[in-house]
Amino acid sequence: MHPPSASRDPNRPNGGVHKVVKRSRGSTPSERLLADLGDHAFLKLWSYPNLFYDKKQKGKGDGKEFCDMLVVCGDDVIVFSDKHIKFQEEQPIEVAWPRFYRNAIEGAVIQINGANNWMDRYPERIYLDPACTQKLPIDLPPRATRRVHGVVVATGAHRSIQKILDDRSGSFVIMPALKGRDAIDFSREGFMPFAIGDVNPGRLFVHVFDDVGIKRVLEHLNTISDFAGYLKKRADYIRSNSFWMAHGEEELLANYLRVGAATNGFYDFELPGAKPPKAGEFKMTKQGLWSDYILSETHFKKAIADEKSRVWDDLIARFSENLLAGATGSFLGKETTIPGAEPALRLMAMENRFGRRVLGEAVQGAIVRAMEANQDRYARVILPKKGNNPKLAYVVMILSYPAFARARAGKDSGYDHYREYRMRVMEAYCLAVLLDNRKLNTVVAIGMDADYSVTGQQGGSEDLFCVRIDQWTPSLEARAGELREHYEVFRHERLNRRDISRSEFPPTGGRRQRKNKPSRLRFKKQR
Repeated sequence: MHPPSASRDPNRPNGGVHKVVKRSRGSTPSERLLADLGDHAFLKLWSYPNLFYDKKQKGKGDGKEFCDMLVVCGDDVIVFSDKHIKFQEEQPIEVAWPRFYRNAIEGAVIQINGANNWMDRYPERIYLDPACTQKLPIDLPPRATRRVHGVVVATGAHRSIQKILDDRSGSFVIMPALKGRDAIDFSREGFMPFAIGDVNPGRLFVHVFDDVGIKRVLEHLNTISDFAGYLKKRADYIRSNSFWMAHGEEELLANYLRVGAATNGFYDFELPGAKPPKAGEFKMTKQGLWSDYILSETHFKKAIADEKSRVWDDLIARFSENLLAGATGSFLGKETTIPGAEPALRLMAMENRFGRRVLGEAVQGAIVRAMEANQDRYARVILPKKGNNPKLAYVVMILSYPAFARARAGKDSGYDHYREYRMRVMEAYCLAVLLDNRKLNTVVAIGMDADYSVTGQQGGSEDLFCVRIDQWTPSLEARAGELREHYEVFRHERLNRRDISRSEFPPTGGRRQRKNKPSRLRFKKQR
């Protein structure tokens, strides 16, 4: 059983405070951009800009920079290195491009390799501050299951790429055949500047984006699961040598999203069953795919449908921000701490965008249904569907505070006592769901106040409770039965079962695609 995580309205009493986590905001414009992207896509509890490690000179001075941002959620760890280097357009391309590559890309790869090596040796010695006094507040996943992704954000060349390659995209060309410094070897046949392949061959795959490319990717793949899935398949695709060239990151991303639309959510860079190129043949992305996708009805309808997922985002943000701010409570005899509460929040955060859409709609529906029914207590159970974690279910419970006060009939009915009671009812729901569904092992319950229209009370709070049971014992079964009976959980006359079925990409009509002239190939012919 994980201790509860409390998120309360400022107007309500506060149960306690632990140490505030002070996250960096970055010291340069590009670092602040990266921090903002991390906050938006991964939320603050799992993204930490400007970390340090305690390798000091003879024990003196500040620690060394670990990376520009670290994202940790589940088994996925993303190490970001941000390098802003001004591209020297006044120099010949034979001088300017190798200089940029060595300073912006090779330098970042070295930092990422160093960070990966340090995590293997000293995972407990990563800090939020240069003085190395505040440790990273969440644990790294075990090395045996850890999936590390290296990401370089190399900025400063975007406008030069647009100008020199005569291409408005301005992102790096992707050519998998290029290994390391092949990218700056002007003697290679068919050489093209601003083309990048595998920049760290034989080691951890390191992705390279410019500022526009990373924005586009994180705008459309803005959960840890969606982004990490893209990075893994992108690394596999580039190292497979299955294609010759992508004109830019946006074209590669468009291909990925189009395959997802065609298969209703099974994202990849090739359709299932696609045949590899024959000897002498090559594949490359069509220039203009990105514009076609952005202007398509498919993208528009998905974006509208995904707005429902923001309800789930808001819940995660409220819980995690209160933890980072030090607001806690003591419930059911346990203090709320970041290590104790993070596992439950992590399960919520690991839901992809489509999963969040379904869950957000279910939460909103529960709130509306409770208001319409004018009920003192309302609960909705969300069992896993295909594609979700098959052992995880959620419970959304809405409980009226005034109803609780009336039930206590003259006893101390303060708000903290109400929350204690709400937690016990949430525990009863979690155990009952697991008892009735033995294929599950985890239930996350979200408890909240009833709406003002029901209670007449302003303000409110949300609580999170998680129960995991890998093996049932007679004592656990007895406790589940006792709580179920005591709190009248899942009485059959109150049950209303509904099946939720959704399509990630809502149906659309046909749409013709336009073709753009591949300007980057023109540059190559001119060379």
